[in-house]
Amino acid sequence: MFMKRIVTILVLLLIYKLSLSQEWDGDFNGIDSLWNESPPSSINAISILDMYNYNDTILYLGGGFAYVNESSANSFASWNTDTIRVYQEGVDWGGVDAIIKYKDTLYIGGSFNTASGSPNTTNIAVWNGSNWQSTNLGQADSDVHDFCIYHDTLFVAGNFGHIGALECNKIAAYNGEEWINVGSMGMWTKALAVFNDELYAGGYWGVRKYLGGAEWETFNPGPNGYVNELMVDTINSLLLVGGEFSHIGEEVSVCSAIWDGFNWISTGWGGSTTIWPQASAYYRGEFYTGNGAVIEDDVWTFWIRKWNGEAWDSIGGTFDSTISSLEVFRDTLYIGGYFAFWGGDSPVPDKRNKGMVKLFMPENGCDYLKPRINAYTDTFYLNNGEAVVNLYNNNPYADSWDWDFGDSQTGDIKDPVHTYTQVGEYNVQVTVSQEGCVKTANKTIYIELGSNSNIQNYENIQMQVFPNPSSNGFTLKTSLPNYKNAEIKIVGLNGHLKDIISVTSETTVIPTKGWKPGAYVCNLFVDGKLVKAEKLIYE
Repeated sequence: MFMKRIVTILVLLLIYKLSLSQEWDGDFNGIDSLWNESPPSSINAISILDMYNYNDTILYLGGGFAYVNESSANSFASWNTDTIRVYQEGVDWGGVDAIIKYKDTLYIGGSFNTASGSPNTTNIAVWNGSNWQSTNLGQADSDVHDFCIYHDTLFVAGNFGHIGALECNKIAAYNGEEWINVGSMGMWTKALAVFNDELYAGGYWGVRKYLGGAEWETFNPGPNGYVNELMVDTINSLLLVGGEFSHIGEEVSVCSAIWDGFNWISTGWGGSTTIWPQASAYYRGEFYTGNGAVIEDDVWTFWIRKWNGEAWDSIGGTFDSTISSLEVFRDTLYIGGYFAFWGGDSPVPDKRNKGMVKLFMPENGCDYLKPRINAYTDTFYLNNGEAVVNLYNNNPYADSWDWDFGDSQTGDIKDPVHTYTQVGEYNVQVTVSQEGCVKTANKTIYIELGSNSNIQNYENIQMQVFPNPSSNGFTLKTSLPNYKNAEIKIVGLNGHLKDIISVTSETTVIPTKGWKPGAYVCNLFVDGKLVKAEKLIYE
């Protein structure tokens, strides 16, 4: 009996602690209701498809709703935590899926016929301060799904084939003066994000990286299905990929996965269903997503969950329908979707539906800091008695990095280059400090002789890159017994993969289109093994 009481007390304490750890709130000062039908007090289906935080001062709302309080809004409004604002008559016959401010101008995109009846505003429109108007090129001929600013240029993604007279197959860009053709995606594009100063896109074909001009590179391996959403963790240099897929290569990773710039991190099964466009956020140092679902007696239950770095944690909420947008605004997570109620409450006839709720989570201490050690291989080979190893940490804004290379040598920079002189197994460790938080990561690397490869003597391999420095491409010259299973991997800024090029002859051209000036590393792999590396300077 005594033990039973102890267990009961511990359970009650845990429930009490959890109740203090998060705070749900469905009240929004100045917003009494968002609704579609008359009377406004009825519970009716609306949707919040995108929320956009502008400088933590204004939260823009886009979706499918007719009224805010007693004002006609038609799928678009903004809120400053005190006052709700509508913009003329909103959009006609459709919804707003994407919102952004570019060069102090507000843009909206979606599947609408026009913005307040203004000419040439189908699917994309600009707010000039008092009225909706068309872009200087005109309208899109199909849906616009996402916006992103990259290198001071606005990129637009969707299902369109033209914006005005410009042919742009599911992707386009605008520099503030003219529209630019930036390639062809073939099928719809749902998501855009900037990760480690590179532009990524998600869509029907999985994940692609922008190479500059009109060139895109498709990830292989990558998700084996559709990608709807991309979200970036800048503290730990991680990219969350969400959508409708089950695997990354051979790894089970259902509807979500994480790219760290070097490797895919599987997020497992996690009880997940589809992650919709805009339905993720980076909050309190962790990835949050919506639309996890379980079927019990033909009843779907939706909730919010977060990735703690190793597994998914359910946050709860018990929504009655799809979660379609997440956004962090003033230190609080805002959740929007098609739901009429959340938290297990039944709809109340007198309560006007908002289609959104907010969640406040307390600070989680140092959990946000998740250091990793990366390299482009685990095994290195001695060349003239030395193996030069490039190591990379994923925390660009840390206060300090303390490295132990496992051979009684140490270092204190983010991405060190260390030389080993003896064959062996080494446990490499980095201790990262940031704003009082201290975390450690480990990685085992192996230093071997080159006798177990098809190429018996790595010391005889010659590799030269010229001109170096260069401002317009490099040429690689190699001497190999044969040119089977040879490739170079170009490592970009912060150690992230820039390009993979097959080596099929004595000379190989390394194009530099889209590169930023700085230091890069050219790694030569033979039979999957790193045998040579040379630093490149691009001016």
